[in-house]
Amino acid sequence: MFVILLAAALAADSASAVNAKVPAVYKQDLKFGAVTLLEEKLKAIVPTTWVAQSTPKGAYEPPESYFLGRESEFRIGVQCGPGCKAVDDWEPVLEEAFFKEMTSWSWKKFREEKGLTHRFMTAKAPNGVVQIVRVIFAPGGDKAFYCKARLFPQGGGITAIDPALEKVIPAFEEACLAMKK
Repeated sequence: MFVILLAAALAADSASAVNAKVPAVYKQDLKFGAVTLLEEKLKAIVPTTWVAQSTPKGAYEPPESYFLGRESEFRIGVQCGPGCKAVDDWEPVLEEAFFKEMTSWSWKKFREEKGLTHRFMTAKAPNGVVQIVRVIFAPGGDKAFYCKARLFPQGGGITAIDPALEKVIPAFEEACLAMKK
């Protein structure tokens, strides 16, 4: 019982840390909370004010009238290795699946972290879209777990970073960094 209460308290602390990064002007429209993908026991912090999609599981989209563009999305999920077999070197698999476009010459990287069991990146496309991706994995494992936020500017197609996006990037980064297996 104590372990369950401790896990709930840690999840609440993670959600509080993410919500603390939401600027006051957006606090009514953007709130985060803890979820667990039960079949994978993946713990994540997701935007609870967004609409959970039934397919794919772990996908969230902003409501119709929102300060971010309608093509914004937030996803947590599982990436299977090629043939769903164990992968010794996840880097090329993850590069192809998540980071290839973000590392192209036309995207501007704001933040990147690489480790033995994770990779994290925030970057902006030429059209103003900001993408935040974190993947955690185990060398020799058959699955990687990801958090991906795609933040589309309201009205779309702008080349400078949208002020609304710029203000909420830290909260979405913190949400992806809070993901745990």
